[in-house]
Amino acid sequence: MRKFKPLLLLLMSLLVIATSCQPMAPEPTLPPTRTPTPLPPTTTPVPTSEPTLVVDLKALEGKEVKVAYPYLTDKNRFNQLIDDFNLTNSWGIRAVADYFDSDDSMAEALLQGDLQANVLIAKTYDLMNPQNQIVYLDLNNYINDPTWGAQNAYRQGSPFEAFAPKPNEATARYSLPLAFDAGLIYYRTEWAKELGLEEVPLGWDDFVIQMQAGLTSNLNDNIYVNNGTGGLLLSKSVLSAQSWYAAYGGTYSLENRVLQLDDSALDASFRALKQAFIDDSSWVGLEPTPYQYFVDKYALAYEGTLSELNQQTQYLPDKQTVLNWETIPYPTTDGKGSIALESISVAINAEEAGSELAAWFFVRWLLQPTQQVRLVDLNGLWPATGHPALVAADYAAFHPAWASALKEGVHLTLAPETASWGINRYVLQDAYQRIYDLDSEYFPNIIDVLKQTLYDHTGGQP
Repeated sequence: MRKFKPLLLLLMSLLVIATSCQPMAPEPTLPPTRTPTPLPPTTTPVPTSEPTLVVDLKALEGKEVKVAYPYLTDKNRFNQLIDDFNLTNSWGIRAVADYFDSDDSMAEALLQGDLQANVLIAKTYDLMNPQNQIVYLDLNNYINDPTWGAQNAYRQGSPFEAFAPKPNEATARYSLPLAFDAGLIYYRTEWAKELGLEEVPLGWDDFVIQMQAGLTSNLNDNIYVNNGTGGLLLSKSVLSAQSWYAAYGGTYSLENRVLQLDDSALDASFRALKQAFIDDSSWVGLEPTPYQYFVDKYALAYEGTLSELNQQTQYLPDKQTVLNWETIPYPTTDGKGSIALESISVAINAEEAGSELAAWFFVRWLLQPTQQVRLVDLNGLWPATGHPALVAADYAAFHPAWASALKEGVHLTLAPETASWGINRYVLQDAYQRIYDLDSEYFPNIIDVLKQTLYDHTGGQP
């Protein structure tokens, strides 16, 4: 079995020369502080009236659950979470942490097939990689059980309600959404006000006008080296590509296992981004990170992700009397803004026979509000169970920029939670990277190559 990194390097090399490669194997259906426990029965009735789980609480005594988790900023805090489960659960289940220092290292372990953890927390596209040799448990019966299920863990009325598990889904569900990373625009609120810009730019036209104001300000100061800066600092990242595609109404669908994209959304976003680049409303920096550019007012805004908010906070703290920066959604033509999301999910290893129920009890405990708050403290991502400002109110208050992009009416688009997305996301990114070096007359060619590459890498049929 090929490893993840060589596969990715091969893909990117092929994309650079815009050629197709041998199709991948068709996507398989994957078998796919202290909280009192046990958890109370589900309070919100679900359509399932009959129990779906046979629970022998005595049989859980002494069961060990190994939890694989790569999103660590502080091992001690995750250890504390594990210890609290062990000390307070009345079933006698013992959880053990299985640490991975990065997403890549865990993805590699999934590919190798020698990961012995019962509970796996990872990026959904890593869990769903068709080259993995991990067999996942179908969680439908577990989440729908009227006594021991977890349907009510996902709050109604949440911005993420559309992405939550539905009662009695017809298809197998091998993972549950735990958190979301997001493509965001980091915006210098204080500098904008100094420039006379009072409103956050959620519409594309307003956004371009403000980026031009930043450009003009830097052209008219006494600093020569910042000429040409001041507008949007481009990252050209994976989430940036998804964000611009979604901002222009792009959606995802599958046809014969091949990812289908909207040509009109691609073309419209290509042309808008290209024109902004020509007009110097956007620019590309030499430094590998945007944080100091943002501090030094080289960028009124930059393309970022939710996962890097803590890094930006270290350069330019956001807890001040006056909010000096915030995150905003990507601008849209309707002025409501758009946010592209990628999910982090939890799955249960079905190959560890006899421990599935104990693993589920840990997952259910993890979905409780108290544990959700603690996970936010660990990974800084948005909890999938509800509005971040409600689930983790203290965290949101201490980090004003953390949930500021979730404006009322903002469009949310979740990346496909399919086996091929781990590769397709880079194919989409490559297409968006090419527009800055080519004239607009070549945009149809970019779209054609994009569609052909998506086809080649999923082995679909015409």
